[in-house]
Amino acid sequence: MGQLHSYTLELRAMPVGTQQFNYVVDDAFFQQREEGEIRGGNVDVKLEVEHKGDFFDLTFWMEGKIITACDRCLDDLVLDVDTDYHMALKYAAETNADNDEVIEVAESERCYDLTDIIYDTIALTIPMKHVHADGECNEAMVAELQKHSRQAETEEVKENNDPRWDALRKLMDNNK
Repeated sequence: MGQLHSYTLELRAMPVGTQQFNYVVDDAFFQQREEGEIRGGNVDVKLEVEHKGDFFDLTFWMEGKIITACDRCLDDLVLDVDTDYHMALKYAAETNADNDEVIEVAESERCYDLTDIIYDTIALTIPMKHVHADGECNEAMVAELQKHSRQAETEEVKENNDPRWDALRKLMDNNK
């Protein structure tokens, strides 16, 4: 995967104080992520960086729409994104991956790539179960799912065939 240079933060060149950056995350951004479940979208990312010596305080605000697959019919599903995220970076002689609150960047690094942070923050807005509203799924796929669901239920009943339950079902059917 090629690196997306427009999402790189030039740490060494950044003046002390507060800086604001605006990014647009579009289909090209999401298509470079082969493993991702986001198919496309358009998200505005606003970033405020407060630089204090070797410390950088980053606040992201993200708003827009993404496209992912519906869990039920696999057609495109458009989801709203409206989230924020806060993180901190600091220069350190040795980086310590155990610290979750502050990301340590090697003093030799001049830049920090925000691509993964932006993608992961957007991906975390996807609900665990993401499906179309009732009646909006692909009807052909829903019909196919129902057909296979009924077959599975029928096979399960045949596998769990207990003569006592069969006798009870016959009694219930006779009372109808």
